[in-house]
Amino acid sequence: MYFSYKYYFILSIAFVLSLTACREETLPGMPKRYPASLTVIQDGKPLADAQVVLINIDPNSNWSGGGNTDKNGVVQLRTLGQFNGIPEGTYKVGVSKIAYPAHIEIPAEVPYGDKEAMKEYNRLVKEYEDNTFIVVEQKFSIDNSNIQVTISPENLKTTVDVSPTVRIKCPSPPKG
Repeated sequence: MYFSYKYYFILSIAFVLSLTACREETLPGMPKRYPASLTVIQDGKPLADAQVVLINIDPNSNWSGGGNTDKNGVVQLRTLGQFNGIPEGTYKVGVSKIAYPAHIEIPAEVPYGDKEAMKEYNRLVKEYEDNTFIVVEQKFSIDNSNIQVTISPENLKTTVDVSPTVRIKCPSPPKG
């Protein structure tokens, strides 16, 4: 059977990539991380597509974490948004979510000089802005939250409640 050098080159690249993909990197001084998850509920239901931030309350720790909730309201916690798991400790928890209108599609481009297309584009942008809402109260933001969770080898799953649902119109971005 005949194999070209190209075949061996591709095979060797695939082998090297498979080795590096299996290696979990860390940063110097990073403590052991635990595969913890957090479930966010609101009004008794899982809160999907929320952003979760955890800040260690220990002033001597620089390790923070978080992630985004899935359709079941569960976030698999990551340290610094990059490394699977999170170090043991007590964390302040912040949760935020903005509900965007799914039914409005804004075109990526508008033909130059087409006044009707530009008028329609501006109408869509306004409708989009008018239907975009914050649905988690400001008191649950990382700056205001009083929610704390403790992550330890014995406590890798926890639930937080950010009820009630609110509907606060998002401020429009500045024009200019």
